[in-house]
Amino acid sequence: MSERDLLLRASERLQATLPAGWDVQITASTHPEVDANLKLERFGSPVLTYRVETKRTITRADVLSLLGKQRYITERLARQTDEAEPWLLATRYLSRQIQDLLRERDVSYIDATGNIFISAEKPLVVISERGATADPWRGVGRPTTSLNGLPAALMVRALADYTPPLTVPELAKVAGASIGAAYRLVDYLKNEGLLSRVDRGPITEVDWPELLRRWSQDAPVLNANSTRGFLEPRGVDSVVQKLGKTTSPQRYAVSGSLATQPYAPYAEARLGLIYAEDPMALAADLGLRPVESGANVILAAPRSPVVFERTSTWRDITIVAPSQAAADLLGGPGRNPAEGEFLLDWMKENPDAWRRQFDR
Repeated sequence: MSERDLLLRASERLQATLPAGWDVQITASTHPEVDANLKLERFGSPVLTYRVETKRTITRADVLSLLGKQRYITERLARQTDEAEPWLLATRYLSRQIQDLLRERDVSYIDATGNIFISAEKPLVVISERGATADPWRGVGRPTTSLNGLPAALMVRALADYTPPLTVPELAKVAGASIGAAYRLVDYLKNEGLLSRVDRGPITEVDWPELLRRWSQDAPVLNANSTRGFLEPRGVDSVVQKLGKTTSPQRYAVSGSLATQPYAPYAEARLGLIYAEDPMALAADLGLRPVESGANVILAAPRSPVVFERTSTWRDITIVAPSQAAADLLGGPGRNPAEGEFLLDWMKENPDAWRRQFDR
């Protein structure tokens, strides 16, 4: 699909969302830095004109670069023509994460699958529509486009827990992943603007807070693991006491609100999240009763063993690493995301307390 084709297809999607009497017109731009103009008309009278930037594909890093370019061009054209048309991005497909980023920056967009966000203040116009949730043109064998799955879990945790510099083979080694998977994920994260890497060299910087947020969105704890609810009538603190005294051979690790208590307690924990290799056996050891509703303990059989990596001890119980706790909270229900952000703030202020160096 050429850029012209995708612009026409995207504008057709936009036209289909408009009420009777409204029309979309695509015209050529007189400015070489602007790909086209998109005009919204109502009963033949112009309402809005957008300067269009057309991209066949776009990554998060492209968006950040594009915003700077648009700002520069806007200022220069305003001096030359006294025009102040807003920008609109037209592309083949926009992921939900990039859509969110564009909305945060007040940039309007349309894609060829029908994802649309048109916003203006004068006159006041807001048009929003959802299209595809996956790129229909992406074929088998293309690069990684998600942080879901076992290899991603292993490497996201390693990228958060270890301070750069870190080569890709070193990342694969410390994460326990294949070198091929490591290169694919690093390329994806670099395109998304979540890490920096020297060409053919090491990873030099990782935006680990945003990386953990993205991981929590792509693989939320309650979706990415097999879970079951239980009740401890005497409360969550009783579970902590029992865990501290248990002699069970079961490998476990406590996450969620309880795992924040040694670092950044947000509030008294009301729900306990515990990873266990055999949740039912651990529930029996702790005397927990399975319930369909009203649970105050969630036992999860993890799909990835990374939850047992780089754990620590608190009150004689094993708790997950702060990076794991933060991701689980950010992707959890209720007040959990607020607790996750509170923990992230502590992690930013105290990196030496939880991040480590790769042992070469």
